[in-house]
Amino acid sequence: MILHRPRPWVVPLLLWLLTCVLWLPWLGNVPLRDWDEAGIAQTALEFAQAVDLNGLLPSRWDEPYLNKPPGLHLLVALAIRLGGAHEAVLRLAPALLSTAAIPLVALIQREVAPQPQQVSGQRQGSVAGEGLATGLILMTTLPMARHGRLLMLDGALVSAMLLLWWGLLLLRRCPRRGAGMAGLACSALLLLKPPSAMVFLVVGLAATLLATPPMDRQRQWRLLDHDLLEQWRRGGGGGLLCGWGLLGCLPGLAWHGWHLYGRGDGALVMWGRQGFGRLVQVLEGHNQGLSVPAFEILKGGWPWLLLLPLGLQLAWRQRQQTGGRWRLAVLAGCLGVVLSLKTQLPWYSHILWPPLACMEGPALARLWHGRRPGSLGLPLLLLGLVALTATVLQALTIVDRLPLAPLLMAGLAFGVSGILLLTGGEVRRSLGLVMAGWWLALLCLWSTPVWLWELNNDWPTRSAGLLVRTLPSRFPVFVEGAGRPSLSWYGGRLIQPRPAQPPFPHHLVVPGEEPLPGCQRQMLFSPSRTGQRKAVSLQWCDGKASTTEPRQAAPEPVASSPTTG
Repeated sequence: MILHRPRPWVVPLLLWLLTCVLWLPWLGNVPLRDWDEAGIAQTALEFAQAVDLNGLLPSRWDEPYLNKPPGLHLLVALAIRLGGAHEAVLRLAPALLSTAAIPLVALIQREVAPQPQQVSGQRQGSVAGEGLATGLILMTTLPMARHGRLLMLDGALVSAMLLLWWGLLLLRRCPRRGAGMAGLACSALLLLKPPSAMVFLVVGLAATLLATPPMDRQRQWRLLDHDLLEQWRRGGGGGLLCGWGLLGCLPGLAWHGWHLYGRGDGALVMWGRQGFGRLVQVLEGHNQGLSVPAFEILKGGWPWLLLLPLGLQLAWRQRQQTGGRWRLAVLAGCLGVVLSLKTQLPWYSHILWPPLACMEGPALARLWHGRRPGSLGLPLLLLGLVALTATVLQALTIVDRLPLAPLLMAGLAFGVSGILLLTGGEVRRSLGLVMAGWWLALLCLWSTPVWLWELNNDWPTRSAGLLVRTLPSRFPVFVEGAGRPSLSWYGGRLIQPRPAQPPFPHHLVVPGEEPLPGCQRQMLFSPSRTGQRKAVSLQWCDGKASTTEPRQAAPEPVASSPTTG
């Protein structure tokens, strides 16, 4: 697409470097959010403070943590030891792991692409650019980039999933390398979300088998058997396919064995209620059903959702070829996994973005090399008008908390490219403008606190938490209403919801200004201009008559998160 027959490693490396430039800036300009980020940070901090092998068993607030394995937590703990517990340091390891998904999806597209002798000269350029186009699309998919920057498991999970699928595809021509890659990916999945290892292995195996025509499948199995027999006769038993796969799985299997030995039946929680249990029952009231993944795709897939109809059409036309079959099979498999979940959370749809990008990438490459815009002009113009309208409303303060610069940049890029396509302008220039404008818009988005918009849904916790950290430990601290793990993280102690019969005296964090009965307001954090909706007060509760006079009013402080010291 840009490079003419580059070396095999050039395009994946360039994609990875470009992803790092886009995803890694401004990781620490917003506090940690509830629930996952604050919980993972606390578990990682306790790993960083551990001094013996028991530190390999995760804990949270000195209690055994049984929900997830510590694959990501251990890497974050290493980052804490090297750089402290600041937000940017905490998010760096998961962000770097997430960036690996971009070169991996390009390698997968190359693996399923037809050989040059199998396509006509007109299509060779399009096929060669499918991997690059897919990587660029996945890189600039907003949910993929945003969740990849967070201290959460989902970005690393997608990278491990793609590594597994790439290894399975490599089995056809490099059995040992493919088995080793697949085994390492299974280890990574076992150390992130154990049930996902079996789910993604089944989806990947099914897609790989369906993508291989019957005659080619028989020929490849004969070559594979011959290769293994030759190595066995030469005494190379380590070259056996299962041996390489199991060797890669050893780290994950070893940890789960140690966990079972150390915690007994408690080690099965991450497989049962926290794992396969989400398939058959609704947990914690998250029962919105299919509306959650549908809304996530419609909300976060633009502008590349415009390419999805053409991508599906191309895949269906190529259903007799390896690439078309594999794309259709893996998209159907991931949709089946997500839609079958009884418990639905927004980030469960994260695994759908790579299959969608694999559909959209060939469509983008086809448009680039075919130089025919299809019907993209009008939708792009409408997208641009929507973004520019939102920009005007934000500039006139009719609405608030919208990122002005990113909206303006995206609106201009979409609008101008739509006009160029409608007036017969050059297709490559228009598509390049869309890609460059959206890439820069995302980069500008990270510089604003709006990119983590969940923080604006309720009152912030960092300011109150940093004040709680200075309070004497002999008095308990509670929070009024639902628990907030991020408040506990910034406060340096476990802050639980206030019980019905609390012990007096105690400190109380209250979302609101008015003191509760039996409490006196000590500190008030007024609403700020950054999206905070409620004032937050720290109150001293001794059971006596309350007073409405605050000791001091404090704005949102600019401070870093606590360090290990």
